[in-house]
Amino acid sequence: MTQQEISRLLDIPDRTLRDWKKSRSRLYNLLESLSYDETKENQSFYDVNDVVQFIPEQYTTNCFWQTNETSSQTVYAIIYNYLSLMNPQDIKQLCKEYGKSLVRYVLNDKYRKMYEKGHISTSGIDIELQGSYNHNPMYKELSRTINDC
Repeated sequence: MTQQEISRLLDIPDRTLRDWKKSRSRLYNLLESLSYDETKENQSFYDVNDVVQFIPEQYTTNCFWQTNETSSQTVYAIIYNYLSLMNPQDIKQLCKEYGKSLVRYVLNDKYRKMYEKGHISTSGIDIELQGSYNHNPMYKELSRTINDC
């Protein structure tokens, strides 16, 4: 596995992995020698690109309103949409279903992309974004909720 795959799959910060590469090289080499696909499959881990069966009854609101039945969705789309609702109950369900690290990854990706774009467009009105994405009050609240899972 690559360092990025190890970090995402096992929820180990990059900084820790860099330290392990230097001071605990045997452990790092072991993780690096593992196959990403086999590890993910054997341990029932999800990746953001995985397509899963979405069951709307598990959440307070159906973000995929096109159907009230089970549908196929990417893990990224499910997490992305439910983070927008900011419902703590749904976020806890996401963490339970897909793991805190994956939910945190999508949260960071979502806000990083919004801030790179520089604005949010809503109903024809552009809201300018300034500063760093991780200082955004909504980001902080979502991050706290994920940490509390």
